[in-house]
Amino acid sequence: MFIDELAIEQEVTLTARIGHEQIEFKTIVRESIPRKHMILTDIVRKSERIVTFNGKGLIVDLDVSPPDSAPLVFKNVKVILQKKSDDSYCYSVSTITEAKVLNRRQAYRCYVGVSTTVQCGSNRSAHDAVVKDISTLGFAITTSADTEFTEGQVLHALLADYIEELAENYAFHLYGIIVRRQELENGQVTYGCKLNNRVPGLDAYIMKKERIRLKKTNGGGSTIRG
Repeated sequence: MFIDELAIEQEVTLTARIGHEQIEFKTIVRESIPRKHMILTDIVRKSERIVTFNGKGLIVDLDVSPPDSAPLVFKNVKVILQKKSDDSYCYSVSTITEAKVLNRRQAYRCYVGVSTTVQCGSNRSAHDAVVKDISTLGFAITTSADTEFTEGQVLHALLADYIEELAENYAFHLYGIIVRRQELENGQVTYGCKLNNRVPGLDAYIMKKERIRLKKTNGGGSTIRG
């Protein structure tokens, strides 16, 4: 998602940091200006004075939690206080950089639903499974109850996905330690796995999947770029 794709009247948070100190200000998106990669928001005040976001060494991020989607962050945005034609004030907030998924305590899990084969432990036999969901920290697979794995084993799955809307192919080798087993009512079993290592490109894949899902949820109101 780009900053000019934010919804009008969406609540956002401007997080200002200097060194190890930071303070958050909530505000509302009032206008989008795509040609400038910019939005206009309401002003915020501290001790009855308008906050200007122009201190030396100040870094500002914009956080947003779209409905039914992962929390996002636009890093190091440019915030300028400006006067409108009616003599009221607003902030222009701009960046050409695409948002990233915001990880707080846990990484956001993105639904996948892609068929695959998996191998577990020292047994090199391949078993049919479905990659249920994935995050930058872990993934979950669903398989038949006849496939018996044990917590603590290392599971290998190949995630191969084609994003039709972007005409892009993705392939990731996922190696994770099984940390959870859950029996489902349909007779299948879900295994939750913690990734052993960071998977290059996985965060960008998750971000694109979420942008497309959010676009569909919102009725296709904006054009996907990227």
